[in-house]
Amino acid sequence: MTDGPTMLPGFDASEADLVAYALSRPLSEKVDRAVALLRLHAPIAARMNEAGYWLAFSGGKDSQVIYALATMAGVQFRPVYNVTTIDPPELVQFIRREYSNVQFNRPRKALLTRMVEGSKGPPTRLARWCCEEYKERGGTGWAKIIGVRISESANRARLWKETLANRRGSLILCPIAYWTDADVWRFHRALALPHCCLYDEGFRRIGCVGCPLAGPKTQAAEFARWPRFERNWKLAFERFWNRWHGVPTRAGKRRWFENFGSWQGLWDWWVSGKAASGGTGCQGEFLFDFGNDKMDTTTTTAT
Repeated sequence: MTDGPTMLPGFDASEADLVAYALSRPLSEKVDRAVALLRLHAPIAARMNEAGYWLAFSGGKDSQVIYALATMAGVQFRPVYNVTTIDPPELVQFIRREYSNVQFNRPRKALLTRMVEGSKGPPTRLARWCCEEYKERGGTGWAKIIGVRISESANRARLWKETLANRRGSLILCPIAYWTDADVWRFHRALALPHCCLYDEGFRRIGCVGCPLAGPKTQAAEFARWPRFERNWKLAFERFWNRWHGVPTRAGKRRWFENFGSWQGLWDWWVSGKAASGGTGCQGEFLFDFGNDKMDTTTTTAT
């Protein structure tokens, strides 16, 4: 890893130049900047909620970094894991074992149950109801710390900055927005952080099992690794089809999925990769007014 440019780009630099400069900075500089960012906004976080920051914790490598940075900064924060009900069991076990103080924010219904009961259909890139209702819940009115990094996609580079505010009254801090994958793993090694065993099995992304936004190859690999999840998804597709097939929309129109002819046809399309085309993908959520933010921490049992 190089230290990057030694001088800040001039006033005529493009946004892409500035982003490239930020990504190229030494890890030590990025750590100092992240810690300073969290300390700077800590008084605001405390005024918004006496518990301090709401830290969105997923158990993945990036959320471990923001947890460690918040600890290093000495700021108050509440780490919260939004239970999706379709995360890998190894990930849930890792959170329980290594981060016992993380609160589990459980949904009212399992995601696949919600899919069957709702009329929107299975998650797609154009219909991210699952992200809105499951991954992005909680923390309205808080100052939130999240582990989004712009190097993960061009869309994130366009949307995300270190500090944002959304229409639901939350202040959003992205202290590792300009960190690279190499930065994240170097930070892990420097602090001897444990990590979920799935990374050692070759998984680069750890999240909802079967998410179509991961692409068909990753989706297939996940179903091969966890066949029970594939069976549950297929059962949900069948039940969804049986419930909504032939039922017109409120406007009296034919529903979009009817063109596939059967639940199996809908499933085949969904796992082909076509369900991931179009749209903006995940992690645009906090710029908008999404979600049910009621938190339930009465139990820490994940399914």
